Amino acid sequence: MKKTYQKNPQRLRIRILRPLTITFLILWMGTMMLITNNRVDEIATRVRMNMGSAQSRMDEFYNEFYERNLEKKLGVEAKHIMSHFLSSLSLGQVNEMDGGMSLVMRVEEGYAESQLSWGWGYIKGPEVGQRWTLTLDEGLDDQGQLDLAQWITHNREGWDYTFNSETSSAQEEEVFARVTGIERPGYDILVQRIEIFSNEGTVETMVETEAEGPGETWDFAYIKVQSVLLPSYGSNGKNGPINMERRLSSFRKAQDILHKEMESPGQWVREGGRGTFVSGITDDQGVFRGVSAHVDFLPAALQEERGLYLSSAALTIFVLVILSAKLSKEVSLPVEELSKNVKEGRSLAEGPIEELNTLGVAFEQAKKRVEEELERERSFTRSAAHELKTPLAILRAHAESAKENIAPLKREGYLDVVLEECDNMANLVGSLLDLSRLESGLSLSLEEVNLAALIREVWFSLNLHVEKKNIKLQWDLEEGYFRGDPKNLHKIVSNLASNAIAHTPQGGTIKVSLYSTKDQVIIAVDNEGMNIAEEYLEKIWTPFYRVDASRNREDGGTGLGLAIVRAAVQAQEGTCSVTNREGGVCFQIALPKSIRS
Repeated sequence: MKKTYQKNPQRLRIRILRPLTITFLILWMGTMMLITNNRVDEIATRVRMNMGSAQSRMDEFYNEFYERNLEKKLGVEAKHIMSHFLSSLSLGQVNEMDGGMSLVMRVEEGYAESQLSWGWGYIKGPEVGQRWTLTLDEGLDDQGQLDLAQWITHNREGWDYTFNSETSSAQEEEVFARVTGIERPGYDILVQRIEIFSNEGTVETMVETEAEGPGETWDFAYIKVQSVLLPSYGSNGKNGPINMERRLSSFRKAQDILHKEMESPGQWVREGGRGTFVSGITDDQGVFRGVSAHVDFLPAALQEERGLYLSSAALTIFVLVILSAKLSKEVSLPVEELSKNVKEGRSLAEGPIEELNTLGVAFEQAKKRVEEELERERSFTRSAAHELKTPLAILRAHAESAKENIAPLKREGYLDVVLEECDNMANLVGSLLDLSRLESGLSLSLEEVNLAALIREVWFSLNLHVEKKNIKLQWDLEEGYFRGDPKNLHKIVSNLASNAIAHTPQGGTIKVSLYSTKDQVIIAVDNEGMNIAEEYLEKIWTPFYRVDASRNREDGGTGLGLAIVRAAVQAQEGTCSVTNREGGVCFQIALPKSIRS
């Protein structure tokens, strides 16, 4: 298929830079994909390890805290305390990945499970009196969870929000946290609203839930509220990066798996999908401990490797720039120099790039051929003008003489000269036209030709000239047919014959041969006469070229015969040659064989 190029060519540097950039981009993307895939595997391994750690900590909570609380006769309060322990345990497990981990434990009072948001407080002060648990999840939808997390993030002074009236009161006004909600067994409050009364006399609502029912009001001197959705807290008091929506979604997906267990025990393990991990055990006492985690691997991996992506991208761009500059210097500059030289009509063949050197040599050779062709055309034009100038001068001189008052017989002689020169000019113009048509690549009319018969016919038409010079003809013609153009072949044979007759001395001999090889048909004309100097053997095929005084207009030739022979032979993809022998010259024409019978 033929290659097409855009109409607006581009600089070589741009054409080099484009595929180079695409290659580097593909390599960089492929490398980053491999690194990201490895990071995803590492994240999955870390999640499983965190789940195993959480499972072990649940065992410790049960043995160290829950059983001790049961011994203290806390009853359902022990379940609330365990839920807060599980919530705190899920808080730091997969947060750095914006993932979520949900935990559930089946105890005597039912299921204790981790919460998205939770809290506790003391009415009289830190660790003074009864500890109340604050339940928030039951009254908060997803938007409510996000709003609460945002409020805590803007008002906290640590990893959670802590209100302490002892540290908050700087004036005489009373400060406290008012909790409105529904009291439930085990000193648990289903929160409907939490308000903060500050020492400046202002009231700010921390959260307002959709929990329904008749509520009561408690004024707390100390409360602590936490959320899984909080970003990490730095030592400098700044928040770490987080995508709260993604973390909320991950926690919900992990939580849904455990809820299926709570609804249909034993069915949840099969529900884990991509990015979701689940595990659970039931001990000999029938205590179930389940852990589920969900992480969106790709965002987590991209977040963790963002530094590597940026640094590798910067390094790739740096290498690309350096390499482009290097290639520009090594490739573009030599090409630009060659282009400049070519525009100025010269070319260098000693550059650093072999292909460009070859191109330079080819340019010089083409330039030389063009110059030789132009010189040949100029020489041809000069020769043609010279050949026409002489007969025109003779015509003018005799025509002017014929106008004078001269004897009729003499005038008739002048007119004969005029007619003869007109014939010579007609022959010259006809030969020029023949040569022009042949060199312009005329189409051939191929047919089967009896070449031996054609040769005899041409020589028979020249028999008068042969007899005039008492020339002896010798024949060695192989009979057969050759596929070629009859008119073209006639020009070849007739011009070779005319040339041989013109340069054979009186009483000399001409031998005409026709024979074939495996692939060619050979026509040879061997005539006695003067040898041609070796340096002139190739030049005799040039139009109007004459080696010596024996080749002049007085012989009746136009100086185009051998040039026409060469053009006619080349039209049939053949070759011409001439060699000297002792006492004569041999012309040989080789034509490719096509059909011969």
